[in-house]
Amino acid sequence: MSSKSVLVLGGGIGGVTTATHLADRVGAGASVTLIDRHPTFYQCAHNLELLTRETIDARGAAGRLGALAEKGVRFVEADVRLIDSARRRVETSHGSFEADYLVVALGADLAPEQVPGFRDAAINLYEADGATRAGEVLATLERGRVAVLIARTPFKCPAAPYEFALLTDSILRHRGIRDAVAVDLYTPEWQPMLAAGEKVGAEVARLLAERSIGFHSEEMVLKVDGAKRRLFFETDEAEYDLLLGIPPHIAPAALRASGLTDSSGWVPVAAGTLRTRFPDVYAIGDAAAVRLHNGLFLPMAGVFAFQEGLVVAENIAAAIGGGPSAEFTGEGFCYIDVGDGRAAYGSGNFLARPAPEVTFEAPSVEFKRAKTEFTNAISRSLTSTDGTSS
Repeated sequence: MSSKSVLVLGGGIGGVTTATHLADRVGAGASVTLIDRHPTFYQCAHNLELLTRETIDARGAAGRLGALAEKGVRFVEADVRLIDSARRRVETSHGSFEADYLVVALGADLAPEQVPGFRDAAINLYEADGATRAGEVLATLERGRVAVLIARTPFKCPAAPYEFALLTDSILRHRGIRDAVAVDLYTPEWQPMLAAGEKVGAEVARLLAERSIGFHSEEMVLKVDGAKRRLFFETDEAEYDLLLGIPPHIAPAALRASGLTDSSGWVPVAAGTLRTRFPDVYAIGDAAAVRLHNGLFLPMAGVFAFQEGLVVAENIAAAIGGGPSAEFTGEGFCYIDVGDGRAAYGSGNFLARPAPEVTFEAPSVEFKRAKTEFTNAISRSLTSTDGTSS
């Protein structure tokens, strides 16, 4: 078996999964290199723990990507600047790289500047510092109106904004001041967790209603007036005292300039294989646009990035050394943290015809434990072989 080279761009769940699984499968049959601009791996899911102050230091939830060397993966800390998809050549701040196989797992960038006033007025819940600050403010807030704002779709982790709203309610109730603080959620979606289907959306809406959390659907924010603490939508306005926001998401600049993206702004791929239109170039995770049979797109979620990474690794390994290929089936699940030590659970097939078939199970302590375990699983994979944190 001749040695091949594989280049993985992005050190999130999908990229790490692809690189480590592939290195394990092919051994000396291929050199695997992972490039990311950050030296550490961090899951946005930990931001929920920062909000509730279960975790007080985001660095404690991070893993060092350099530890991937123990698993046979070379890590390069660099910015990806240019991608030549046809030649599978990548220009970075650390030099040029070429490979026989290229896996793009660069994720989605946050773009608060796309909504005037958002950056200065909103606390960004999708940044660790923002989630920490939100938790600190909620620990001292006495009265007023909290607005959780989804600025645009799509966004990472479709359950997260609803979890932030439910956890905000829980924090305020445990402080005994919930009656003095209104909580409202605003979203461009017509229902919560749109791609999961009507049943799941109705159940999440019911959870919000039970907690007296105002749910305002089909609200596209146009600008935020931080001085007046006011949100301006297409046909409506709203006041707030504390604004917790999820900013617009866009594909990274290098990806948008690569010719891989289409009019959706993301990278179209074959649903079963995650292949792009370029030979031996794959895209997985948040940047990949997997169209569902109902016309919507697969949600940006870690569980899908993980499975996509396994599929791509298996198929590249099969191409290098032979063996069976794999297919992404669209099976997925999601835990929804509702506070009070409980989480709900949704699962099903998102590639089912004619629409996703997803079930919803009521919140329980067991689902909360399972959520915590799943969130920590990938981080533990970046632990040194002697069992110490990397």
